[in-house]
Amino acid sequence: MYQVRFPMKHSLLVIFFFFQIMCQAQKQQPVQYVCPPCQNGCDALEFSEPGKCSVCGMNLMRKDDLIETEEFYFTYDNARYSAEIGKPKHGRSVATIVLIPGHGRTDFVGGRQYYGLRQFFTRLGLSTLVWDKQGCGNSGGTYAHHQSVESSAHEAIAAIDAFKQQKSHTSKHIGLWGISRAGWICPLIIHQYPSISFWISVSGTDQFDTFRYMVESNLKIEGRKQEEIDTLMKEFDHYINVLRKGGESYEELVRSTDKLFADPFYTSLGEKRVTETEYNSSINYYATSAEQFDETTGVRVFVPGFDKILSDIKCPVLAVFGEMDSQVNWRSTQSLYKNTMGARQASQLEIKTLPNCNHNIMKCDTGGLHENLEKYSGEMCDDYFATMQTWLAKHAFSK
Repeated sequence: MYQVRFPMKHSLLVIFFFFQIMCQAQKQQPVQYVCPPCQNGCDALEFSEPGKCSVCGMNLMRKDDLIETEEFYFTYDNARYSAEIGKPKHGRSVATIVLIPGHGRTDFVGGRQYYGLRQFFTRLGLSTLVWDKQGCGNSGGTYAHHQSVESSAHEAIAAIDAFKQQKSHTSKHIGLWGISRAGWICPLIIHQYPSISFWISVSGTDQFDTFRYMVESNLKIEGRKQEEIDTLMKEFDHYINVLRKGGESYEELVRSTDKLFADPFYTSLGEKRVTETEYNSSINYYATSAEQFDETTGVRVFVPGFDKILSDIKCPVLAVFGEMDSQVNWRSTQSLYKNTMGARQASQLEIKTLPNCNHNIMKCDTGGLHENLEKYSGEMCDDYFATMQTWLAKHAFSK
């Protein structure tokens, strides 16, 4: 084979110029380091060397550590779901964290929902697994706002099973991150999928339906006097009880709940009194329904046997609560966690409460459902990301 041979002098010149070009390219595209998104005012800072952020102390990540995504599909309940894996662009994933959202439509695949959170996890070296609910994004079927938590848990398990069949699945451990309604779903997933390695519960729930608590908490935030709140909540409890058990005519029910259904906050939630036809069928519905209620408070028990399900959880759990949460009774949930998971093995449960922090772990003044948060520009609460990073270092990266 014919080979071109350069004289030694020319060879040295080629090497010299090549070295200069490489150096120039590195100067033009330097690797910079940034803080993981922690909303502490240092997210926009750039550093030339790896290490810790000089502002918040979190470990710096490469600026070019963006999410590398891969879409796949799975089937559940005769519907085709669109799912997405978010992988660290550099390095191998040490674990995969499954994101379980709360109520509402989703826009994960191809969208920006929870993108800052997903970027945070991938910068830490974790893959993320998300999918769009039925009727959302590229997922088939019809969106069901009132999908049961049991069905949502089975849906998540179907997603995890399909994910484990993907060639890109290389991490040995799978954990859960869930917010609000996911406080019921994640324990059900772990109950049926005990190999889950860890769980981060954000604004988690106790065993009861959260709607009554939200109404009462927000009436106070909206400026109602205690006497007004007592009257409205008495009508609320009466309304639910009559729908379940009867005891008065429809005309009497309308009169006995007139203040409740005239209240501007309550009606702003989209709540409308049942029609007479609906009222006449409601007693039979509740008589044949599997739904359970606490007879002392009249509140629905959302997950029967929830305390037993929580007590059986063996994996490490981080629970994060906003102290101004007006949608979930975080104090009740905190107590339930301590008396179940904490009583079983206290070292496996860590609880972090964040002041001036609402249900969505955002900075706030009141935590009200209708509070205008423009003042804080949508900033997440202090210590939220740092708490998760420190906890994950002990329970995800050390495995």
